[in-house]
Amino acid sequence: MEEELARIYIASVSDMEQRLEQPASNRRQQYDTVSKALIHQNPEDWLRFSLGTPEAEVIEVLETEQPTIRSNRADSFIRANVRGQEVIVHLEMQTHDSRDTLMPYRMAGYVGRGIEFFQLPIYSHVIYLHPRAGRTDPGEYIQAIRDYEIRIRYKVIRLYDLEGSPFLEGRMKGLIPFTPLMKPPESMEPDEWIRQCVEAADSVAQDNIAKADYLADLAILGGLVFDYPTIRETIMETIMQESSVIQHFLQKGIEQGIEQGFEQGVEQGFERGSRESLIEGILESLEVRFDARNLQAVASTLEYVDTVQRLRALRREALQTPSLEAFWQTLGSIVTTNGDDSR
Repeated sequence: MEEELARIYIASVSDMEQRLEQPASNRRQQYDTVSKALIHQNPEDWLRFSLGTPEAEVIEVLETEQPTIRSNRADSFIRANVRGQEVIVHLEMQTHDSRDTLMPYRMAGYVGRGIEFFQLPIYSHVIYLHPRAGRTDPGEYIQAIRDYEIRIRYKVIRLYDLEGSPFLEGRMKGLIPFTPLMKPPESMEPDEWIRQCVEAADSVAQDNIAKADYLADLAILGGLVFDYPTIRETIMETIMQESSVIQHFLQKGIEQGIEQGFEQGVEQGFERGSRESLIEGILESLEVRFDARNLQAVASTLEYVDTVQRLRALRREALQTPSLEAFWQTLGSIVTTNGDDSR
Protein backbone atom coordinates (compact mmCIF):
# COMPACT_ATOMS: atom_id res chain seq x y z
CA MET A 1 0.00 0.00 0.00
CA GLU A 2 2.74 2.49 0.97
CA GLU A 3 4.81 1.56 -2.08
CA GLU A 4 1.80 2.29 -4.28
CA LEU A 5 1.25 5.60 -2.47
CA ALA A 6 4.89 6.56 -3.01
CA ARG A 7 4.77 5.66 -6.71
CA ILE A 8 1.60 7.66 -7.25
CA TYR A 9 2.96 10.77 -5.53
CA ILE A 10 6.27 10.60 -7.35
CA ALA A 11 4.55 10.26 -10.72
CA SER A 12 2.00 12.96 -9.91
CA VAL A 13 4.48 15.55 -8.64
CA SER A 14 6.76 14.87 -11.60
CA ASP A 15 3.81 15.44 -13.92
CA MET A 16 2.89 18.56 -11.94
CA GLU A 17 6.38 19.97 -12.49
CA GLN A 18 6.07 19.51 -16.24
CA ARG A 19 2.66 21.16 -16.28
CA LEU A 20 3.95 24.20 -14.38
CA GLU A 21 6.93 24.53 -16.71
CA GLN A 22 4.58 25.14 -19.65
CA PRO A 23 4.57 28.55 -21.41
CA ALA A 24 2.39 31.22 -19.81
CA SER A 25 -0.34 30.82 -22.42
CA ASN A 26 -0.57 27.09 -21.72
CA ARG A 27 -0.63 27.70 -17.97
CA ARG A 28 -3.62 30.00 -18.38
CA GLN A 29 -5.43 27.15 -20.11
CA GLN A 30 -4.46 24.86 -17.23
CA TYR A 31 -6.00 27.23 -14.68
CA ASP A 32 -9.24 27.09 -16.68
CA THR A 33 -9.10 23.31 -17.07
CA VAL A 34 -8.35 22.66 -13.38
CA SER A 35 -11.04 25.10 -12.22
CA LYS A 36 -13.69 23.62 -14.47
CA ALA A 37 -12.81 20.05 -13.43
CA LEU A 38 -13.04 20.93 -9.72
CA ILE A 39 -16.45 22.54 -10.25
CA HIS A 40 -17.78 19.57 -12.19
CA GLN A 41 -16.45 17.07 -9.65
CA ASN A 42 -17.88 18.99 -6.68
CA PRO A 43 -20.92 20.91 -7.98
CA GLU A 44 -22.75 20.91 -4.64
CA ASP A 45 -19.94 22.84 -2.94
CA TRP A 46 -19.79 25.41 -5.72
CA LEU A 47 -23.55 25.79 -5.88
CA ARG A 48 -23.90 26.61 -2.20
CA PHE A 49 -20.77 28.77 -2.16
CA SER A 50 -21.75 30.93 -5.11
CA LEU A 51 -25.39 31.34 -4.08
CA GLY A 52 -24.60 31.74 -0.39
CA THR A 53 -27.37 29.39 0.72
CA PRO A 54 -27.70 25.72 1.74
CA GLU A 55 -31.16 25.68 0.16
CA ALA A 56 -29.83 24.59 -3.23
CA GLU A 57 -29.49 21.14 -4.76
CA VAL A 58 -27.75 20.04 -7.92
CA ILE A 59 -29.98 18.46 -10.54
CA GLU A 60 -27.25 17.97 -13.14
CA VAL A 61 -24.04 19.47 -14.42
CA LEU A 62 -24.77 20.42 -18.01
CA GLU A 63 -22.49 19.35 -20.84
CA THR A 64 -20.97 22.53 -22.27
CA GLU A 65 -19.77 20.65 -25.35
CA GLN A 66 -23.26 21.00 -26.83
CA PRO A 67 -22.93 23.23 -29.93
CA THR A 68 -25.31 25.93 -28.73
CA ILE A 69 -23.58 26.20 -25.36
CA ARG A 70 -20.07 25.76 -26.72
CA SER A 71 -20.51 28.78 -28.99
CA ASN A 72 -20.69 30.87 -25.81
CA ARG A 73 -17.37 29.53 -24.61
CA ALA A 74 -18.82 29.68 -21.10
CA ASP A 75 -17.28 27.60 -18.34
CA SER A 76 -19.94 25.83 -16.29
CA PHE A 77 -23.71 25.55 -16.21
CA ILE A 78 -25.44 23.66 -13.39
CA ARG A 79 -29.14 22.86 -13.42
CA ALA A 80 -30.27 23.28 -9.84
CA ASN A 81 -33.21 23.48 -7.49
CA VAL A 82 -32.97 26.70 -5.48
CA ARG A 83 -35.64 27.13 -2.82
CA GLY A 84 -38.02 24.98 -4.82
CA GLN A 85 -37.43 26.66 -8.19
CA GLU A 86 -35.54 25.11 -11.08
CA VAL A 87 -32.79 27.44 -12.28
CA ILE A 88 -29.47 27.50 -14.12
CA VAL A 89 -26.38 28.50 -12.17
CA HIS A 90 -23.62 29.85 -14.39
CA LEU A 91 -20.02 29.95 -13.08
CA GLU A 92 -17.42 31.77 -15.15
CA MET A 93 -13.82 31.36 -13.95
CA GLN A 94 -11.57 34.28 -14.86
CA THR A 95 -7.83 34.26 -14.14
CA HIS A 96 -7.13 37.89 -15.06
CA ASP A 97 -9.25 40.82 -16.23
CA SER A 98 -10.89 40.33 -19.60
CA ARG A 99 -9.12 42.59 -22.10
CA ASP A 100 -10.42 41.80 -25.57
CA THR A 101 -14.06 42.06 -24.51
CA LEU A 102 -14.95 43.74 -21.23
CA MET A 103 -16.58 41.36 -18.74
CA PRO A 104 -20.00 43.10 -18.62
CA TYR A 105 -20.39 42.52 -22.38
CA ARG A 106 -19.25 38.91 -22.11
CA MET A 107 -21.55 38.16 -19.19
CA ALA A 108 -24.50 39.81 -20.92
CA GLY A 109 -23.87 37.52 -23.87
CA TYR A 110 -23.64 34.42 -21.67
CA VAL A 111 -26.84 35.29 -19.81
CA GLY A 112 -28.79 36.21 -22.95
CA ARG A 113 -27.87 33.07 -24.86
CA GLY A 114 -28.37 30.97 -21.73
CA ILE A 115 -31.90 32.29 -21.29
CA GLU A 116 -32.63 31.53 -24.92
CA PHE A 117 -31.22 28.01 -24.75
CA PHE A 118 -32.43 26.86 -21.30
CA GLN A 119 -35.55 29.04 -20.93
CA LEU A 120 -34.99 29.12 -17.18
CA PRO A 121 -33.86 31.81 -14.72
CA ILE A 122 -30.07 32.16 -14.71
CA TYR A 123 -27.94 32.98 -11.68
CA SER A 124 -24.68 34.15 -13.22
CA HIS A 125 -21.30 34.56 -11.48
CA VAL A 126 -17.76 35.47 -12.46
CA ILE A 127 -15.04 34.20 -10.12
CA TYR A 128 -11.68 35.97 -10.34
CA LEU A 129 -8.61 33.93 -9.41
CA HIS A 130 -5.73 36.40 -9.47
CA PRO A 131 -5.53 38.85 -6.52
CA ARG A 132 -5.38 41.87 -8.83
CA ALA A 133 -8.21 40.77 -11.13
CA GLY A 134 -11.81 41.95 -11.09
CA ARG A 135 -11.28 45.17 -9.12
CA THR A 136 -13.15 47.30 -11.66
CA ASP A 137 -15.82 44.79 -12.70
CA PRO A 138 -19.16 46.56 -12.01
CA GLY A 139 -21.17 43.33 -11.88
CA GLU A 140 -23.74 44.50 -14.39
CA TYR A 141 -24.37 45.43 -17.99
CA ILE A 142 -26.54 48.53 -18.50
CA GLN A 143 -27.99 49.99 -21.67
CA ALA A 144 -29.69 53.22 -20.60
CA ILE A 145 -31.57 54.13 -23.77
CA ARG A 146 -35.13 55.27 -23.34
CA ASP A 147 -37.62 52.58 -24.34
CA TYR A 148 -34.70 50.16 -24.92
CA GLU A 149 -33.37 49.81 -21.40
CA ILE A 150 -31.42 46.65 -20.63
CA ARG A 151 -29.93 45.69 -17.28
CA ILE A 152 -28.22 42.39 -16.59
CA ARG A 153 -26.70 41.88 -13.17
CA TYR A 154 -24.29 39.13 -12.16
CA LYS A 155 -22.36 38.37 -9.00
CA VAL A 156 -18.62 39.20 -8.91
CA ILE A 157 -16.55 37.00 -6.58
CA ARG A 158 -12.88 37.87 -6.06
CA LEU A 159 -11.25 34.99 -4.20
CA TYR A 160 -8.63 37.26 -2.70
CA ASP A 161 -11.38 39.21 -0.91
CA LEU A 162 -12.47 36.07 0.96
CA GLU A 163 -11.11 34.76 4.25
CA GLY A 164 -9.72 31.32 3.47
CA SER A 165 -9.88 29.69 6.92
CA PRO A 166 -13.65 29.01 6.90
CA PHE A 167 -13.26 27.00 3.70
CA LEU A 168 -10.54 24.86 5.29
CA GLU A 169 -12.57 24.42 8.48
CA GLY A 170 -15.74 23.69 6.52
CA ARG A 171 -14.02 20.84 4.63
CA MET A 172 -15.35 22.12 1.31
CA LYS A 173 -13.63 19.71 -1.05
CA GLY A 174 -14.45 21.71 -4.17
CA LEU A 175 -13.01 24.93 -2.72
CA ILE A 176 -9.91 23.80 -0.77
CA PRO A 177 -7.59 23.79 -3.84
CA PHE A 178 -8.52 27.48 -4.31
CA THR A 179 -7.72 28.52 -0.74
CA PRO A 180 -4.09 29.55 -1.50
CA LEU A 181 -5.69 32.36 -3.54
CA MET A 182 -7.73 33.58 -0.55
CA LYS A 183 -6.76 35.72 2.43
CA PRO A 184 -4.81 33.99 5.20
CA PRO A 185 -5.54 34.77 8.85
CA GLU A 186 -4.21 38.12 9.97
CA SER A 187 -0.47 38.11 10.75
CA MET A 188 0.00 34.57 9.35
CA GLU A 189 3.10 34.21 7.17
CA PRO A 190 2.54 33.08 3.56
CA ASP A 191 4.59 29.88 4.03
CA GLU A 192 2.45 28.85 6.99
CA TRP A 193 -0.74 29.62 5.06
CA ILE A 194 0.20 27.44 2.10
CA ARG A 195 1.15 24.70 4.57
CA GLN A 196 -2.32 24.82 6.14
CA CYS A 197 -3.94 24.69 2.70
CA VAL A 198 -1.85 21.67 1.70
CA GLU A 199 -2.54 19.85 4.96
CA ALA A 200 -6.27 20.43 4.58
CA ALA A 201 -6.16 19.11 0.99
CA ASP A 202 -4.12 16.11 2.06
CA SER A 203 -6.65 15.25 4.79
CA VAL A 204 -9.59 15.00 2.36
CA ALA A 205 -10.71 11.36 2.20
CA GLN A 206 -10.17 9.98 -1.31
CA ASP A 207 -8.16 7.26 -3.03
CA ASN A 208 -4.44 7.74 -3.64
CA ILE A 209 -4.65 8.64 -7.32
CA ALA A 210 -7.39 11.19 -6.68
CA LYS A 211 -5.43 12.65 -3.76
CA ALA A 212 -2.30 13.05 -5.85
CA ASP A 213 -4.28 14.83 -8.58
CA TYR A 214 -6.04 16.96 -5.95
CA LEU A 215 -2.71 18.16 -4.53
CA ALA A 216 -1.44 18.82 -8.04
CA ASP A 217 -4.53 20.94 -8.74
CA LEU A 218 -3.85 22.96 -5.58
CA ALA A 219 -0.26 23.49 -6.72
CA ILE A 220 -1.36 24.63 -10.18
CA LEU A 221 -3.82 27.17 -8.77
CA GLY A 222 -1.53 28.24 -5.94
CA GLY A 223 1.12 29.07 -8.53
CA LEU A 224 -0.83 32.24 -9.28
CA VAL A 225 0.27 33.61 -5.90
CA PHE A 226 3.13 31.47 -4.56
CA ASP A 227 6.36 30.43 -6.25
CA TYR A 228 6.25 26.81 -7.31
CA PRO A 229 9.31 25.55 -5.35
CA THR A 230 7.61 26.65 -2.11
CA ILE A 231 4.42 24.78 -2.99
CA ARG A 232 6.30 21.66 -4.09
CA GLU A 233 8.40 21.58 -0.94
CA THR A 234 5.34 21.99 1.26
CA ILE A 235 3.47 19.20 -0.53
CA MET A 236 6.43 16.85 -0.30
CA GLU A 237 6.98 17.57 3.39
CA THR A 238 3.32 16.79 4.01
CA ILE A 239 3.12 13.53 2.10
CA MET A 240 6.48 12.30 3.39
CA GLN A 241 4.94 12.12 6.84
CA GLU A 242 2.50 9.52 5.49
CA SER A 243 4.84 7.18 3.66
CA SER A 244 7.68 5.33 5.34
CA VAL A 245 8.69 4.21 1.84
CA ILE A 246 9.52 7.77 0.77
CA GLN A 247 11.34 8.33 4.08
CA HIS A 248 13.31 5.17 3.47
CA PHE A 249 14.55 6.48 0.14
CA LEU A 250 15.45 9.80 1.70
CA GLN A 251 17.42 8.10 4.48
CA LYS A 252 19.43 6.23 1.85
CA GLY A 253 20.94 9.40 0.51
CA ILE A 254 18.30 11.01 -1.67
CA GLU A 255 18.39 14.02 0.72
CA GLN A 256 20.57 15.73 -1.90
CA GLY A 257 17.38 17.12 -3.39
CA ILE A 258 13.71 16.35 -3.90
CA GLU A 259 14.08 16.57 -7.66
CA GLN A 260 17.02 14.15 -7.60
CA GLY A 261 14.95 11.90 -5.35
CA PHE A 262 12.15 11.81 -7.92
CA GLU A 263 14.56 10.96 -10.71
CA GLN A 264 16.44 8.27 -8.77
CA GLY A 265 13.23 6.81 -7.37
CA VAL A 266 11.80 6.32 -10.84
CA GLU A 267 15.10 4.92 -12.15
CA GLN A 268 15.44 2.48 -9.24
CA GLY A 269 12.13 0.75 -9.59
CA PHE A 270 9.21 3.17 -9.66
CA GLU A 271 8.89 3.35 -13.44
CA ARG A 272 6.48 0.47 -13.61
CA GLY A 273 4.36 2.01 -10.87
CA SER A 274 4.50 5.34 -12.66
CA ARG A 275 3.15 3.74 -15.84
CA GLU A 276 0.33 2.06 -13.96
CA SER A 277 -0.66 5.17 -12.02
CA LEU A 278 -0.49 7.38 -15.11
CA ILE A 279 -2.71 4.99 -17.09
CA GLU A 280 -5.19 4.84 -14.22
CA GLY A 281 -5.15 8.64 -14.02
CA ILE A 282 -5.81 8.97 -17.75
CA LEU A 283 -8.74 6.58 -17.61
CA GLU A 284 -10.20 8.26 -14.53
CA SER A 285 -9.96 11.72 -16.13
CA LEU A 286 -11.73 10.51 -19.28
CA GLU A 287 -14.41 8.76 -17.24
CA VAL A 288 -15.13 11.85 -15.12
CA ARG A 289 -14.99 14.40 -17.94
CA PHE A 290 -16.98 12.47 -20.55
CA ASP A 291 -19.01 10.07 -18.39
CA ALA A 292 -17.34 7.23 -20.28
CA ARG A 293 -18.12 3.85 -18.70
CA ASN A 294 -16.35 1.40 -21.01
CA LEU A 295 -12.75 2.42 -21.59
CA GLN A 296 -11.27 -1.05 -22.02
CA ALA A 297 -10.19 -0.27 -25.58
CA VAL A 298 -8.43 2.89 -24.41
CA ALA A 299 -6.77 0.98 -21.55
CA SER A 300 -5.53 -1.72 -23.91
CA THR A 301 -4.13 0.84 -26.36
CA LEU A 302 -2.35 2.75 -23.57
CA GLU A 303 -0.34 -0.37 -22.81
CA TYR A 304 1.35 0.09 -26.20
CA VAL A 305 2.66 3.57 -25.29
CA ASP A 306 6.37 2.94 -24.92
CA THR A 307 7.58 5.68 -22.54
CA VAL A 308 6.49 7.27 -19.27
CA GLN A 309 7.07 10.69 -20.86
CA ARG A 310 4.45 9.97 -23.52
CA LEU A 311 2.01 8.74 -20.89
CA ARG A 312 2.50 12.00 -19.00
CA ALA A 313 1.74 13.91 -22.19
CA LEU A 314 -1.41 11.82 -22.61
CA ARG A 315 -2.38 12.51 -19.01
CA ARG A 316 -2.24 16.25 -19.72
CA GLU A 317 -4.20 15.67 -22.93
CA ALA A 318 -6.89 13.78 -20.99
CA LEU A 319 -7.33 16.84 -18.76
CA GLN A 320 -7.63 19.26 -21.68
CA THR A 321 -9.00 17.39 -24.72
CA PRO A 322 -12.38 18.71 -25.92
CA SER A 323 -13.80 15.24 -26.58
CA LEU A 324 -13.13 11.53 -26.23
CA GLU A 325 -12.81 11.29 -30.02
CA ALA A 326 -10.08 13.96 -30.00
CA PHE A 327 -8.21 12.02 -27.31
CA TRP A 328 -8.43 8.86 -29.44
CA GLN A 329 -6.81 10.72 -32.34
CA THR A 330 -3.95 11.92 -30.14
CA LEU A 331 -3.47 8.47 -28.65
CA GLY A 332 -3.42 6.88 -32.10
CA SER A 333 -0.78 9.30 -33.36
CA ILE A 334 1.44 8.64 -30.33
CA VAL A 335 1.15 4.84 -30.60
CA THR A 336 1.92 5.07 -34.32
CA THR A 337 5.13 7.02 -33.63
CA ASN A 338 6.39 4.73 -30.83
CA GLY A 339 10.14 4.44 -31.02
CA ASP A 340 10.65 7.45 -33.29
CA ASP A 341 12.41 9.41 -30.53
CA SER A 342 15.34 7.01 -30.61
CA ARG A 343 15.99 7.43 -34.32
